[in-house]
Amino acid sequence: MGGVRTDLDSTRDDLKMARSELGTLIARNHDEIDQLRRLGERDYIEFTVSGKNKPQKVGNVTVELRSVNQKRNQYSVFMTVEDKRFEKKNRALNEPVFFYISGTRLPEELVINKVGKDQVSGYVSIPKANSPQTAASTSSSGK
Repeated sequence: MGGVRTDLDSTRDDLKMARSELGTLIARNHDEIDQLRRLGERDYIEFTVSGKNKPQKVGNVTVELRSVNQKRNQYSVFMTVEDKRFEKKNRALNEPVFFYISGTRLPEELVINKVGKDQVSGYVSIPKANSPQTAASTSSSGK
């Protein structure tokens, strides 16, 4: 009987956290990012971009803030991934932006969970299979 209660509680906690279309959990604040880190499925890199037109490297992507609409909780950014530049306009808070790195099957995701005057904060989520240390260890063992 106790096992059912624990399973029910953990399922309820999972439902409280938002999920993307691809089924990955989306953190809305720092505490939820810590919860996701403990699951150990992905690496999370938190960042804050202050000021417009100031590119900042975050993991495998460079993020450049274009505009912020605090009233509507929206933002626009330029993303540079592997020398390709994309503009993401009028994205909502906590809306994941998925992108792929060449040679990988699982998407990375960028989530902005806080907007301020000329400032956004969020995280980049990298699947463990895509992380640089995993790729380095598999390429060196092939020799």
